[in-house]
Amino acid sequence: MKTRAELFKEADEKYGIRTTANFHCDPNEELTDEEYQKQLDFYKKMSEIDWDDFEDDESEDF
Repeated sequence: MKTRAELFKEADEKYGIRTTANFHCDPNEELTDEEYQKQLDFYKKMSEIDWDDFEDDESEDF
C-alpha cells in the first residue's frame, strides 16, 4: 500500500501536477493499489488536457 503523500509526489514528478489536495487530507492515509492507480491515472489525464482550449474567446463571432 502507498500513501496519499506518495501519490502527490509521483503525480508531480511524472506529470508536473501539483495539488492543494495534500492540505485537505491526511497525507499518511494509505490507499489500496487499485485506488492509488485510479487516482494516478486521473492526474495523468489532467496533465494531457490542453488548457488553452478553455480560454475565453474575446471575438464577437458566434
